[in-house]
Amino acid sequence: MAVPDLSINGNESSPQSRQVASNKVASRTKQRNGISQQPTQDEGYYLKITITALDKSRRDPLFKFKVLSNLPRFRNSSYHQVERSYVEFERLYNSLTYSNPECIVPALPFATTSYQTIEDEERKIKYTMQLWLNRVSMNPVLCHDEELRSFIETNFAFIPTIRPRKRTGNFRFKFSSDSRDDDLKLVQAKSLAHSLEGHFLDIAKITQKLGKSRKALAQYNAEFGGKSLAMGTVERHPPLSNGLRKLGKTLQIISELQQAQATTEIAAIGDFFGYYAVNALVVRETLNNRLRIMSEHDNAVKTTISRRRYIERLKSSTNIKSEKVDEALEELDEAKNYEQTLDARAKRVTSNLHSELKIYEENRFHDFIGAMREYVKKQITFEKQQLKEWENLRPDINAITKRNIKVHVLTDEQLTPRAIAEKLSIMAG
Repeated sequence: MAVPDLSINGNESSPQSRQVASNKVASRTKQRNGISQQPTQDEGYYLKITITALDKSRRDPLFKFKVLSNLPRFRNSSYHQVERSYVEFERLYNSLTYSNPECIVPALPFATTSYQTIEDEERKIKYTMQLWLNRVSMNPVLCHDEELRSFIETNFAFIPTIRPRKRTGNFRFKFSSDSRDDDLKLVQAKSLAHSLEGHFLDIAKITQKLGKSRKALAQYNAEFGGKSLAMGTVERHPPLSNGLRKLGKTLQIISELQQAQATTEIAAIGDFFGYYAVNALVVRETLNNRLRIMSEHDNAVKTTISRRRYIERLKSSTNIKSEKVDEALEELDEAKNYEQTLDARAKRVTSNLHSELKIYEENRFHDFIGAMREYVKKQITFEKQQLKEWENLRPDINAITKRNIKVHVLTDEQLTPRAIAEKLSIMAG
Protein backbone atom coordinates (compact mmCIF):
# COMPACT_ATOMS: atom_id res chain seq x y z
CA MET A 1 0.00 0.00 0.00
CA ALA A 2 2.93 2.33 -0.58
CA VAL A 3 2.26 5.71 -2.13
CA PRO A 4 4.52 7.35 -4.73
CA ASP A 5 6.86 10.09 -3.58
CA LEU A 6 5.07 13.17 -4.88
CA SER A 7 5.30 16.80 -3.86
CA ILE A 8 1.62 17.51 -3.34
CA ASN A 9 0.30 20.77 -1.96
CA GLY A 10 -3.02 19.67 -0.49
CA ASN A 11 -5.00 18.32 -3.42
CA GLU A 12 -3.39 20.52 -6.09
CA SER A 13 -0.84 18.22 -7.76
CA SER A 14 -0.13 18.54 -11.48
CA PRO A 15 -1.85 16.27 -14.03
CA GLN A 16 1.54 14.92 -15.16
CA SER A 17 2.57 13.81 -11.69
CA ARG A 18 -0.89 12.37 -11.10
CA GLN A 19 -0.61 10.34 -14.31
CA VAL A 20 2.71 8.85 -13.21
CA ALA A 21 1.34 8.16 -9.74
CA SER A 22 -1.78 6.49 -11.11
CA ASN A 23 0.31 4.21 -13.32
CA LYS A 24 2.29 3.13 -10.28
CA VAL A 25 -0.92 2.58 -8.32
CA ALA A 26 -2.31 0.46 -11.14
CA SER A 27 0.81 -1.70 -11.17
CA ARG A 28 0.58 -2.19 -7.42
CA THR A 29 -3.10 -3.05 -7.77
CA LYS A 30 -2.16 -5.86 -10.15
CA GLN A 31 0.48 -7.06 -7.72
CA ARG A 32 -2.01 -7.09 -4.86
CA ASN A 33 -4.43 -9.17 -6.94
CA GLY A 34 -1.85 -11.80 -7.74
CA ILE A 35 -0.43 -10.59 -11.06
CA SER A 36 3.33 -11.09 -11.13
CA GLN A 37 5.60 -8.20 -12.00
CA GLN A 38 9.16 -7.01 -11.44
CA PRO A 39 9.99 -5.59 -8.00
CA THR A 40 9.61 -1.81 -7.84
CA GLN A 41 12.14 0.69 -6.55
CA ASP A 42 11.72 2.85 -3.49
CA GLU A 43 8.31 4.47 -3.89
CA GLY A 44 8.67 7.15 -1.20
CA TYR A 45 5.69 7.95 0.98
CA TYR A 46 3.43 5.17 2.21
CA LEU A 47 0.32 4.71 4.32
CA LYS A 48 -0.56 1.25 5.64
CA ILE A 49 -3.80 0.64 7.52
CA THR A 50 -4.43 -2.87 8.85
CA ILE A 51 -7.66 -3.97 10.53
CA THR A 52 -6.87 -6.07 13.60
CA ALA A 53 -10.32 -6.71 15.08
CA LEU A 54 -14.03 -6.21 14.54
CA ASP A 55 -16.60 -5.88 17.32
CA LYS A 56 -20.14 -6.57 16.08
CA SER A 57 -21.69 -6.89 19.52
CA ARG A 58 -22.54 -3.19 19.36
CA ARG A 59 -25.35 -1.68 17.36
CA ASP A 60 -22.74 0.26 15.39
CA PRO A 61 -19.87 -2.13 14.42
CA LEU A 62 -16.50 -1.08 15.82
CA PHE A 63 -13.28 -1.57 13.84
CA LYS A 64 -9.85 -1.68 15.44
CA PHE A 65 -6.80 -1.10 13.26
CA LYS A 66 -3.16 -0.08 13.28
CA VAL A 67 -1.47 2.45 11.01
CA LEU A 68 2.08 2.82 9.69
CA SER A 69 3.04 5.90 7.67
CA ASN A 70 5.87 8.25 6.79
CA LEU A 71 3.63 10.99 5.40
CA PRO A 72 4.97 14.38 6.54
CA ARG A 73 1.69 15.72 7.97
CA PHE A 74 1.23 12.83 10.39
CA ARG A 75 2.35 13.43 13.97
CA ASN A 76 3.63 9.88 14.46
CA SER A 77 4.92 7.10 12.25
CA SER A 78 2.75 4.42 13.86
CA TYR A 79 -0.63 4.23 15.55
CA HIS A 80 -1.81 1.16 17.45
CA GLN A 81 -5.32 0.20 18.55
CA VAL A 82 -7.13 2.94 16.66
CA GLU A 83 -10.88 2.46 17.06
CA ARG A 84 -13.52 3.79 14.68
CA SER A 85 -17.18 2.90 14.29
CA TYR A 86 -18.93 2.25 11.00
CA VAL A 87 -20.70 5.62 11.28
CA GLU A 88 -17.29 7.31 11.46
CA PHE A 89 -16.25 5.43 8.33
CA GLU A 90 -19.36 6.79 6.63
CA ARG A 91 -18.37 10.32 7.63
CA LEU A 92 -14.89 9.76 6.23
CA TYR A 93 -16.28 8.42 2.96
CA ASN A 94 -18.64 11.36 2.49
CA SER A 95 -15.84 13.81 3.28
CA LEU A 96 -13.39 12.19 0.85
CA THR A 97 -15.97 12.18 -1.92
CA TYR A 98 -16.90 15.80 -1.33
CA SER A 99 -13.33 17.14 -1.04
CA ASN A 100 -11.79 15.18 -3.93
CA PRO A 101 -13.93 15.48 -7.07
CA GLU A 102 -11.00 14.25 -9.17
CA CYS A 103 -11.08 10.84 -7.47
CA ILE A 104 -13.47 7.90 -7.70
CA VAL A 105 -13.74 6.98 -4.02
CA PRO A 106 -14.91 3.35 -3.81
CA ALA A 107 -18.29 2.88 -2.19
CA LEU A 108 -18.08 2.02 1.49
CA PRO A 109 -18.69 -1.74 2.05
CA PHE A 110 -21.94 -2.78 3.71
CA ALA A 111 -22.06 -3.11 7.50
CA THR A 112 -23.91 -6.43 7.22
CA THR A 113 -23.87 -9.43 4.89
CA SER A 114 -26.23 -12.24 3.95
CA TYR A 115 -24.19 -14.79 5.90
CA GLN A 116 -26.07 -16.28 8.84
CA THR A 117 -23.13 -17.29 11.02
CA ILE A 118 -21.27 -14.64 13.00
CA GLU A 119 -17.85 -15.99 11.97
CA ASP A 120 -18.59 -15.84 8.24
CA GLU A 121 -20.13 -12.39 8.48
CA GLU A 122 -17.22 -10.94 10.47
CA ARG A 123 -14.71 -12.51 8.07
CA LYS A 124 -16.47 -10.98 5.05
CA ILE A 125 -16.89 -7.53 6.62
CA LYS A 126 -13.25 -7.38 7.70
CA TYR A 127 -12.08 -8.46 4.25
CA THR A 128 -14.18 -5.92 2.32
CA MET A 129 -13.35 -3.06 4.71
CA GLN A 130 -9.64 -3.90 4.54
CA LEU A 131 -9.83 -3.86 0.75
CA TRP A 132 -11.52 -0.46 0.88
CA LEU A 133 -8.85 0.94 3.20
CA ASN A 134 -6.12 -0.45 0.94
CA ARG A 135 -7.50 1.35 -2.09
CA VAL A 136 -8.03 4.62 -0.26
CA SER A 137 -4.57 4.63 1.32
CA MET A 138 -2.93 3.71 -2.00
CA ASN A 139 -4.54 6.60 -3.83
CA PRO A 140 -1.89 9.34 -4.32
CA VAL A 141 -4.51 12.05 -3.73
CA LEU A 142 -6.68 10.58 -1.00
CA CYS A 143 -3.76 9.54 1.20
CA HIS A 144 -2.84 13.23 1.61
CA ASP A 145 -6.37 14.29 2.51
CA GLU A 146 -6.54 16.16 5.82
CA GLU A 147 -9.75 14.43 6.88
CA LEU A 148 -8.09 11.02 6.47
CA ARG A 149 -5.24 12.18 8.71
CA SER A 150 -7.77 13.47 11.26
CA PHE A 151 -9.66 10.17 11.02
CA ILE A 152 -6.51 8.34 12.11
CA GLU A 153 -5.09 10.78 14.64
CA THR A 154 -8.11 12.15 16.51
CA ASN A 155 -8.39 10.83 20.05
CA PHE A 156 -12.17 10.89 20.20
CA ALA A 157 -15.05 10.51 17.76
CA PHE A 158 -14.15 11.55 14.23
CA ILE A 159 -16.17 14.53 12.98
CA PRO A 160 -15.12 16.06 9.63
CA THR A 161 -14.31 19.75 9.51
CA ILE A 162 -16.55 20.17 6.47
CA ARG A 163 -19.83 18.33 6.60
CA PRO A 164 -21.06 17.65 3.08
CA ARG A 165 -24.73 17.31 2.28
CA LYS A 166 -25.93 13.80 2.98
CA ARG A 167 -26.69 11.91 -0.22
CA THR A 168 -29.96 10.16 -0.77
CA GLY A 169 -31.23 7.81 -3.44
CA ASN A 170 -32.75 10.75 -5.35
CA PHE A 171 -29.66 12.97 -5.02
CA ARG A 172 -28.60 14.64 -8.26
CA PHE A 173 -25.85 17.14 -8.98
CA LYS A 174 -27.24 20.34 -10.42
CA PHE A 175 -25.57 21.87 -13.43
CA SER A 176 -26.51 23.99 -16.40
CA SER A 177 -28.47 22.15 -19.07
CA ASP A 178 -26.46 23.79 -21.84
CA SER A 179 -23.16 22.32 -20.59
CA ARG A 180 -21.62 20.08 -23.20
CA ASP A 181 -19.06 17.39 -22.54
CA ASP A 182 -16.48 17.05 -25.31
CA ASP A 183 -14.63 14.21 -23.57
CA LEU A 184 -16.22 11.22 -25.31
CA LYS A 185 -14.42 8.69 -23.14
CA LEU A 186 -15.90 10.10 -19.95
CA VAL A 187 -19.32 10.39 -21.60
CA GLN A 188 -19.15 6.71 -22.53
CA ALA A 189 -17.94 5.82 -19.04
CA LYS A 190 -20.95 7.56 -17.49
CA SER A 191 -23.33 5.82 -19.87
CA LEU A 192 -21.71 2.46 -19.11
CA ALA A 193 -21.92 3.09 -15.36
CA HIS A 194 -25.64 3.85 -15.70
CA SER A 195 -26.20 0.65 -17.69
CA LEU A 196 -24.13 -1.51 -15.32
CA GLU A 197 -25.94 -0.11 -12.31
CA GLY A 198 -29.23 -1.49 -13.63
CA HIS A 199 -27.73 -4.85 -14.64
CA PHE A 200 -25.98 -5.30 -11.29
CA LEU A 201 -29.20 -4.56 -9.41
CA ASP A 202 -31.10 -7.06 -11.57
CA ILE A 203 -28.51 -9.78 -10.92
CA ALA A 204 -28.61 -9.09 -7.18
CA LYS A 205 -32.43 -9.37 -7.15
CA ILE A 206 -32.40 -12.55 -9.25
CA THR A 207 -29.82 -14.09 -6.94
CA GLN A 208 -32.05 -13.30 -3.96
CA LYS A 209 -34.95 -15.07 -5.69
CA LEU A 210 -32.75 -18.04 -6.57
CA GLY A 211 -31.61 -18.31 -2.96
CA LYS A 212 -35.20 -18.21 -1.71
CA SER A 213 -36.16 -20.96 -4.17
CA ARG A 214 -33.23 -23.10 -3.07
CA LYS A 215 -34.23 -22.62 0.57
CA ALA A 216 -37.79 -23.65 -0.29
CA LEU A 217 -36.43 -26.79 -1.99
CA ALA A 218 -34.36 -27.52 1.11
CA GLN A 219 -37.51 -27.23 3.24
CA TYR A 220 -39.40 -29.64 1.01
CA ASN A 221 -36.51 -32.11 1.13
CA ALA A 222 -36.54 -31.90 4.92
CA GLU A 223 -40.29 -32.63 4.99
CA PHE A 224 -39.84 -35.48 2.51
CA GLY A 225 -37.06 -36.88 4.70
CA GLY A 226 -39.28 -36.73 7.78
CA LYS A 227 -42.06 -38.61 5.99
CA SER A 228 -39.59 -41.22 4.77
CA LEU A 229 -38.28 -41.77 8.30
CA ALA A 230 -41.83 -42.19 9.58
CA MET A 231 -42.58 -44.78 6.87
CA GLY A 232 -39.38 -46.65 7.68
CA THR A 233 -40.34 -47.08 11.30
CA VAL A 234 -43.67 -48.80 10.50
CA GLU A 235 -42.43 -50.86 7.52
CA ARG A 236 -41.98 -54.54 8.56
CA HIS A 237 -39.67 -55.67 5.80
CA PRO A 238 -36.08 -55.06 7.01
CA PRO A 239 -34.39 -53.99 3.70
CA LEU A 240 -37.22 -51.60 2.80
CA SER A 241 -37.46 -50.26 6.33
CA ASN A 242 -33.73 -49.66 6.46
CA GLY A 243 -33.73 -48.05 3.00
CA LEU A 244 -36.57 -45.66 3.87
CA ARG A 245 -34.89 -44.61 7.12
CA LYS A 246 -31.55 -44.09 5.37
CA LEU A 247 -33.28 -42.10 2.61
CA GLY A 248 -34.95 -39.90 5.21
CA LYS A 249 -31.66 -39.15 6.96
CA THR A 250 -29.96 -38.48 3.62
CA LEU A 251 -32.69 -36.03 2.59
CA GLN A 252 -32.34 -34.20 5.89
CA ILE A 253 -28.59 -33.86 5.39
CA ILE A 254 -29.18 -32.73 1.80
CA SER A 255 -31.65 -30.16 3.12
CA GLU A 256 -29.05 -28.70 5.49
CA LEU A 257 -26.49 -28.53 2.68
CA GLN A 258 -28.97 -26.79 0.39
CA GLN A 259 -29.76 -24.23 3.10
CA ALA A 260 -26.06 -23.43 3.47
CA GLN A 261 -25.66 -23.40 -0.33
CA ALA A 262 -28.47 -20.87 -0.71
CA THR A 263 -27.00 -18.60 1.97
CA THR A 264 -23.56 -18.74 0.39
CA GLU A 265 -25.04 -18.05 -3.03
CA ILE A 266 -26.78 -14.89 -1.85
CA ALA A 267 -23.74 -13.70 0.11
CA ALA A 268 -21.12 -14.44 -2.54
CA ILE A 269 -23.05 -13.21 -5.60
CA GLY A 270 -26.03 -11.18 -4.42
CA ASP A 271 -24.07 -9.02 -2.00
CA PHE A 272 -21.25 -8.56 -4.49
CA PHE A 273 -23.46 -7.29 -7.32
CA GLY A 274 -25.49 -5.19 -4.90
CA TYR A 275 -22.27 -3.49 -3.77
CA TYR A 276 -21.08 -2.88 -7.32
CA ALA A 277 -24.46 -1.40 -8.23
CA VAL A 278 -23.72 1.23 -5.57
CA ASN A 279 -20.20 1.59 -6.98
CA ALA A 280 -21.62 2.23 -10.45
CA LEU A 281 -23.81 4.95 -8.94
CA VAL A 282 -20.70 6.48 -7.33
CA VAL A 283 -18.93 6.59 -10.70
CA ARG A 284 -21.94 8.21 -12.36
CA GLU A 285 -22.27 10.86 -9.64
CA THR A 286 -18.53 11.57 -9.76
CA LEU A 287 -18.70 12.17 -13.51
CA ASN A 288 -21.82 14.31 -13.04
CA ASN A 289 -19.94 16.35 -10.46
CA ARG A 290 -17.28 17.02 -13.10
CA LEU A 291 -20.01 18.52 -15.29
CA ARG A 292 -21.01 20.76 -12.41
CA ILE A 293 -17.42 22.01 -12.16
CA MET A 294 -17.33 22.61 -15.91
CA SER A 295 -20.63 24.47 -15.67
CA GLU A 296 -19.16 26.69 -12.95
CA HIS A 297 -16.22 27.40 -15.26
CA ASP A 298 -18.58 28.28 -18.12
CA ASN A 299 -20.43 30.69 -15.85
CA ALA A 300 -17.11 32.23 -14.78
CA VAL A 301 -16.19 32.75 -18.45
CA LYS A 302 -19.51 34.50 -19.04
CA THR A 303 -18.90 36.69 -16.02
CA THR A 304 -15.44 37.67 -17.31
CA ILE A 305 -16.90 38.55 -20.72
CA SER A 306 -19.58 40.62 -19.03
CA ARG A 307 -16.94 42.50 -17.02
CA ARG A 308 -14.95 43.24 -20.20
CA ARG A 309 -18.02 44.55 -22.00
CA TYR A 310 -18.79 46.80 -19.07
CA ILE A 311 -15.28 48.29 -19.28
CA GLU A 312 -15.77 48.81 -23.03
CA ARG A 313 -18.96 50.73 -22.29
CA LEU A 314 -17.10 52.83 -19.76
CA LYS A 315 -14.44 53.66 -22.36
CA SER A 316 -17.09 54.93 -24.76
CA SER A 317 -18.78 56.99 -22.08
CA THR A 318 -18.21 60.76 -22.05
CA ASN A 319 -18.48 61.05 -18.30
CA ILE A 320 -16.10 58.55 -16.65
CA LYS A 321 -15.60 58.47 -12.91
CA SER A 322 -12.29 57.12 -11.67
CA GLU A 323 -14.02 55.22 -8.82
CA LYS A 324 -16.14 53.26 -11.29
CA VAL A 325 -13.11 52.51 -13.47
CA ASP A 326 -11.10 51.23 -10.52
CA GLU A 327 -14.02 49.14 -9.31
CA ALA A 328 -14.61 47.71 -12.80
CA LEU A 329 -10.93 46.81 -13.23
CA GLU A 330 -10.85 45.17 -9.83
CA GLU A 331 -13.95 43.12 -10.64
CA LEU A 332 -12.43 42.11 -13.98
CA ASP A 333 -9.23 40.92 -12.27
CA GLU A 334 -11.26 38.92 -9.76
CA ALA A 335 -13.33 37.38 -12.54
CA LYS A 336 -10.18 36.46 -14.50
CA ASN A 337 -8.54 34.88 -11.46
CA TYR A 338 -11.68 32.93 -10.61
CA GLU A 339 -12.01 31.76 -14.22
CA GLN A 340 -8.37 30.62 -14.30
CA THR A 341 -8.80 28.78 -11.00
CA LEU A 342 -11.88 26.94 -12.23
CA ASP A 343 -10.22 26.20 -15.56
CA ALA A 344 -7.23 24.62 -13.82
CA ARG A 345 -9.54 22.69 -11.52
CA ALA A 346 -11.68 21.38 -14.38
CA LYS A 347 -8.59 20.27 -16.32
CA ARG A 348 -7.11 18.62 -13.25
CA VAL A 349 -10.35 16.77 -12.47
CA THR A 350 -10.76 15.62 -16.09
CA SER A 351 -7.16 14.44 -16.39
CA ASN A 352 -7.18 12.54 -13.10
CA LEU A 353 -10.57 10.93 -13.73
CA HIS A 354 -9.15 9.16 -16.79
CA SER A 355 -6.54 7.50 -14.58
CA GLU A 356 -9.08 6.83 -11.84
CA LEU A 357 -11.40 5.08 -14.30
CA LYS A 358 -8.60 2.75 -15.39
CA ILE A 359 -7.86 1.80 -11.79
CA TYR A 360 -11.56 1.39 -11.01
CA GLU A 361 -12.08 -0.90 -14.00
CA GLU A 362 -9.07 -3.02 -13.04
CA ASN A 363 -10.33 -3.31 -9.47
CA ARG A 364 -13.81 -4.23 -10.69
CA PHE A 365 -12.35 -6.91 -12.96
CA HIS A 366 -10.26 -8.47 -10.19
CA ASP A 367 -13.15 -8.27 -7.70
CA PHE A 368 -15.45 -9.95 -10.21
CA ILE A 369 -12.98 -12.76 -10.83
CA GLY A 370 -12.50 -13.20 -7.08
CA ALA A 371 -16.23 -13.32 -6.40
CA MET A 372 -16.86 -15.81 -9.22
CA ARG A 373 -13.98 -17.98 -8.05
CA GLU A 374 -15.30 -18.04 -4.48
CA TYR A 375 -18.83 -18.76 -5.67
CA VAL A 376 -17.84 -21.61 -8.00
CA LYS A 377 -15.54 -23.24 -5.45
CA LYS A 378 -18.23 -23.24 -2.79
CA GLN A 379 -20.88 -24.50 -5.20
CA ILE A 380 -18.61 -27.38 -6.23
CA THR A 381 -17.96 -28.18 -2.57
CA PHE A 382 -21.67 -28.30 -1.76
CA GLU A 383 -22.45 -30.42 -4.84
CA LYS A 384 -19.66 -32.86 -3.97
CA GLN A 385 -20.98 -33.19 -0.43
CA GLN A 386 -24.49 -33.90 -1.72
CA LEU A 387 -23.16 -36.42 -4.24
CA LYS A 388 -21.27 -38.17 -1.46
CA GLU A 389 -24.46 -38.51 0.58
CA TRP A 390 -26.31 -39.99 -2.40
CA GLU A 391 -23.44 -42.42 -3.06
CA ASN A 392 -23.54 -43.55 0.56
CA LEU A 393 -27.23 -44.30 0.10
CA ARG A 394 -26.68 -46.48 -2.98
CA PRO A 395 -26.02 -49.85 -1.17
CA ASP A 396 -29.19 -49.53 0.91
CA ILE A 397 -31.28 -48.78 -2.19
CA ASN A 398 -29.69 -51.68 -4.10
CA ALA A 399 -30.61 -53.99 -1.24
CA ILE A 400 -34.28 -53.18 -1.80
CA THR A 401 -34.29 -53.67 -5.59
CA LYS A 402 -32.77 -57.18 -5.75
CA ARG A 403 -34.94 -59.54 -7.83
CA ASN A 404 -35.05 -62.37 -5.31
CA ILE A 405 -36.43 -60.16 -2.57
CA LYS A 406 -39.63 -61.18 -0.79
CA VAL A 407 -41.72 -58.33 0.61
CA HIS A 408 -44.99 -57.85 2.49
CA VAL A 409 -47.59 -55.86 0.58
CA LEU A 410 -50.88 -54.91 2.23
CA THR A 411 -51.09 -58.32 4.04
CA ASP A 412 -48.78 -60.73 5.78
CA GLU A 413 -48.46 -62.73 2.56
CA GLN A 414 -44.96 -62.83 0.99
CA LEU A 415 -45.01 -62.02 -2.73
CA THR A 416 -42.52 -61.96 -5.57
CA PRO A 417 -41.97 -58.69 -7.48
CA ARG A 418 -44.14 -59.99 -10.35
CA ALA A 419 -46.95 -60.88 -8.00
CA ILE A 420 -46.66 -57.45 -6.41
CA ALA A 421 -46.99 -55.80 -9.81
CA GLU A 422 -50.04 -57.89 -10.68
CA LYS A 423 -51.71 -57.13 -7.35
CA LEU A 424 -51.05 -53.42 -7.69
CA SER A 425 -52.46 -53.42 -11.26
CA ILE A 426 -55.62 -55.14 -10.04
CA MET A 427 -55.99 -52.56 -7.30
CA ALA A 428 -55.43 -49.74 -9.76
CA GLY A 429 -58.06 -51.20 -12.09
